[in-house]
Amino acid sequence: MRAILFFPLAVLGGCVSLLPEPPPPPRTYVLEAQSVEALQAAPIDAVISIAEPAGERTLLGADLIWRTGDTIAYVDQSAWSNRAADSLQQMLVETMTRQGRFRAAVRAGDAQSDYALRWEILDFEVREETMTARFVADVRVMERGRQIIASRIITAEAPLSDRSSSIAANALARAAREGSARIGVFASDAVAQAQASATTSD
Repeated sequence: MRAILFFPLAVLGGCVSLLPEPPPPPRTYVLEAQSVEALQAAPIDAVISIAEPAGERTLLGADLIWRTGDTIAYVDQSAWSNRAADSLQQMLVETMTRQGRFRAAVRAGDAQSDYALRWEILDFEVREETMTARFVADVRVMERGRQIIASRIITAEAPLSDRSSSIAANALARAAREGSARIGVFASDAVAQAQASATTSD
């Protein structure tokens, strides 16, 4: 009787995997403040606290958002290194600290403050129609008693040269940095004006 031999498939035909290849890990991009110019204006002897921004969850998560008309998509295999909400809050704290007008700019809850900044992110995405990254925030500056002393919609944009994920991330970061700088100027001017008005009325 002849013996029937069974050989492993790997010996006869090489190793064959029936499982799909895992997708590559997403590329991560950092959303942070960079070079910030100090503001050439009188210093303000006050501490301002900066809240975490409110807004739609899709805008404030780790995904990069690309909008085409009414359709929203995530930039494939790309993500921020942290939630956008956390990164934008830290970016604004660092921006206003480096601008140097306030005695201190802190995250809400980290220290007692004289003024508070509350904000909502209305837009933080790439627009296909114009090939621009767009940052829009509704900003309110409040006194310690929670009275609003100033509010404004702050907008900043940055162009994209092509549709790559790295270009999209870079443009979104540039728009956020410019928006943060504009918020810092607005908030410091609002507080300086409020203090000047209070001094005049006294």
